[in-house]
Amino acid sequence: MAQSLIQQSQLRLVFEVGTDEAGKPMYRRKSFNNMKVTATPEQLLAVSQALASLQTYPLAQIERSDMHFITN
Repeated sequence: MAQSLIQQSQLRLVFEVGTDEAGKPMYRRKSFNNMKVTATPEQLLAVSQALASLQTYPLAQIERSDMHFITN
């Protein structure tokens, strides 16, 4: 049976930096690589909120991206 093993995790913070000419929101992302793969959503939320408090723009979204290896 195949197994999925998390090899790497990345945290991305999405900030709303303004609006374009059409009034649609514009976003910028800040990425943090090599996050602990065992980090819980609650831990990532706490870190994200702490980092967002140091930024100029408001935090719009928090994203987590995991890279998996598939093995037999």
